Amino acid sequence: MTQRAKGLWLVWVLLGAWLAGCGPSEPSLTLYPSRAVPGEEVEARLSGMGGLEARVYVGEVEAEVTAREARAVRFRVPALPGGPKPVRVVSGSQEAQGTLGLLGRVDPSRVLLRLPLGREPRLPKGFTLLRQDSLSACGFALAELGYSGEALGRALEELEAQDPAYKAHPESLWSLGGVSGGEAVGAPLAHRRGRTGKGVRVAVLDTGVDAAIPQLSGYDFVEDDPIPQDAFPGGHGTGAAGLVKEVAPDAQIVPVRVCDASGVCRASRVVRGVCWVVANRQGPTVLSLSLGGDTPVEALRLALQAALAQGLPVAAAAGNQGNQGSPAHYPAALDLPGLVAVGALEEVQGEWKPAPYSTRGTYVDLAAPGTDLDCALPGGGRGSCTGTSFATPLVAGAMALWLEAQPGLTPAQVQGRLMQSARSLPHPAQAVGAGMLDLGQAP
Repeated sequence: MTQRAKGLWLVWVLLGAWLAGCGPSEPSLTLYPSRAVPGEEVEARLSGMGGLEARVYVGEVEAEVTAREARAVRFRVPALPGGPKPVRVVSGSQEAQGTLGLLGRVDPSRVLLRLPLGREPRLPKGFTLLRQDSLSACGFALAELGYSGEALGRALEELEAQDPAYKAHPESLWSLGGVSGGEAVGAPLAHRRGRTGKGVRVAVLDTGVDAAIPQLSGYDFVEDDPIPQDAFPGGHGTGAAGLVKEVAPDAQIVPVRVCDASGVCRASRVVRGVCWVVANRQGPTVLSLSLGGDTPVEALRLALQAALAQGLPVAAAAGNQGNQGSPAHYPAALDLPGLVAVGALEEVQGEWKPAPYSTRGTYVDLAAPGTDLDCALPGGGRGSCTGTSFATPLVAGAMALWLEAQPGLTPAQVQGRLMQSARSLPHPAQAVGAGMLDLGQAP
């Protein structure tokens, strides 16, 4: 090869390498903030793709896009369990991926700051120093900070920007075990919007409710007296009432004992209980029925029709016979507009799936977490509750939020709102109905 040919060959090699380097790069994204609570707005800053037609997925859930720009897209974090979550931004055939640290069960008003020993923290606006400890055995100091703002993820970023040695952490609220049903369905987001169930009563027809749960006067149809104390081992009605309050903390519990200490709920008592609630209702009221069986009773159907006609929506457990052929479970299987039949979900590796025990059927309207829920016990303790019985009060609490927001809704309209706002799940409607109860966006 001549010198001239060698020179031309080298030019072509260099030109090819330069052109390759100037070719289109793989799309990528940077998230700000990199950690966020459900409901917080996050910006995905894009490289190698546009954002004007972008859609965003967090986990497998499509997020609400709040703004689109040429090289960025902003979205609202959906209500999902905490932990690292994959984020995909999709525009046409292009896709960029990242990871968001989703802040699950945390106290949004408290932040932990790790900083060097002997250093006083510099705090941006919105933070106050509550306590500081020199943990010399561990080699750092720990400051507990109060936070009065709303965007917790951005606040953590701002705090760490004060000093390269700072590391900010959310105040995680751990427990001895169990799933927070209210958090899983987005109740904290509803609370931040001012929805707490204030002014609404929820009648819990069950084994009674322990006095540790704040409650109004009710009635005991087992012992025929006005003290519906929970005598069931472990406190079935107490757990149900506590879960209502987890979703609707300002709703008022009306305890109605229709089930005895062995868990038997005679139809005669349930009928009387429903009619007692109708006769004694004061203002917007919800019926929560975590009970049922395989044989329908006409008198109960008529009692529930009367309740619905008076404006009382009903949440009823779909049943726990999923492993036994899924026989129809009444009263949930009654075809009454405004009665919501509730199936149970369990969390498996970060995904919500139908619980194996949850009864399947064409009558199932909605599903909610029902497995290993953190729930109240008689005497003020905490335990773990499982069954459609405990998915049901989450829906009853959600009904209270809807009635607080729109007191004029009919029971059928409450049912419609719940089903329309449900989170779609890739499972048969016979197992999950319209999907998973979701309070992330409404009411």
